Amino acid sequence: MALAFGSDELHPMVDTLLRQRLPRWRELNRAIDERDDMLDFALGFFEHDRDMAVTSYFQNGLEQFALVRRIASWRGPVGKFLDFASGYGRLTRFLVHEAFAADLTVSDILEGGMEFQAQQFGVRTVLSTMAPGDFNPGDRYDFIFVASLFTHLPPALFQEWLARLVSLLEPDGLLVFSVHDEAIAGGGVEEGISFAAHSESRVLDRESYGSTWVTESYVKDQISRIGGSLQSVRLPRALGDWQDVYVVSPVSLKEARPWLVPKGFLDHFVNASEGLRLSGWARSPEGGEADRIEVRIDDEPVVVTRDFTVRPDVNEVLGLAADARSAWNCLIPHAAVQSFRYQVLTVSAFSTEGFEKILFLGPVDSIEGALARQRDRAWDEQVQRRDAVILELRSRADDLDRRNTELEASIAAMRQSRFWRARDLWFGIKGWGRRRE
Repeated sequence: MALAFGSDELHPMVDTLLRQRLPRWRELNRAIDERDDMLDFALGFFEHDRDMAVTSYFQNGLEQFALVRRIASWRGPVGKFLDFASGYGRLTRFLVHEAFAADLTVSDILEGGMEFQAQQFGVRTVLSTMAPGDFNPGDRYDFIFVASLFTHLPPALFQEWLARLVSLLEPDGLLVFSVHDEAIAGGGVEEGISFAAHSESRVLDRESYGSTWVTESYVKDQISRIGGSLQSVRLPRALGDWQDVYVVSPVSLKEARPWLVPKGFLDHFVNASEGLRLSGWARSPEGGEADRIEVRIDDEPVVVTRDFTVRPDVNEVLGLAADARSAWNCLIPHAAVQSFRYQVLTVSAFSTEGFEKILFLGPVDSIEGALARQRDRAWDEQVQRRDAVILELRSRADDLDRRNTELEASIAAMRQSRFWRARDLWFGIKGWGRRRE
């Protein structure tokens, strides 16, 4: 099988990402299969910039692992773990590296993904099925993790897969899955769930694997239909600061804790005479102030700031108080930068609990391109939201026109009936139809 990234391939940006965040980072198996849709999606997202794409790929896997580890800590050590819809192992490599579970199983509908993971990571694999009722891994699990599957399922499969996976839990097990919330749908989500037949997959049938958005009430209703005693917790935007995460268990989730990774952006960069000036915003996910912004060049901290000021535009978008402080800026002296091309700059926001959100990671000379792509994506999202509203208004207008046409046809048919003609004749005799003088 051909690799898009070698198992022991060195890469300055990937090395910088892993060094500070992963024990024994050199031992991590970095192999990425060239058929991996997640890498293909990243390549498209970063306009085929391989450096940014592979770094983002590993960063997303590391963030997933941090989320899994955090939720697992609610209950303690994990015995049997199922990584369902695991693809080509973006998360698996970290689970194996950290010996996270005593017994690890991965499953996916893609045979290539199962072959790749068995060969590269030495894990037990179970080929998934199109029909939930046909899926039988022959075991029950303490922890089942499902990233970015329910974001693609039509209503019937959404309900059936949720019920099937819950049935595979141990009595005190945890099912963790991600969804697209209605807040990012761009338009209305009717009847609690909206499905469109398009996705990033190059091989799966888009009628059964498209793009899905749901409301919280819909998800909670599907969970309650499976069993009245099931408990659930929602973690908004916990996966990649984009997908909502739900945790389901047959027993109480009183030990649940919020996901406290900060939100934020680096949105301005100027190479000024006094140094490199960076600015942006950051907030804690619960609306409080972030603890600090930290800038590193390679592994060395060069700037740390806890000085936050008011950003009215951010406060308005996030629904914060007018005096909430979220804006930050910092200056990196030119003397701290030896190379714009070869040194790696990392800008991170930290919460008071120590959770990190990477706002930028890459060479200094890639910042302007990254910010331009960010602005383009923001503009595209605005256009999509506008188009969704226009489409919704057109749909409503078409519906009103259709109802009006049906009503006119109904009235016309009534006027041709014997009853209506008799009615007109009676009104004529009584003089009710004549205009009063």
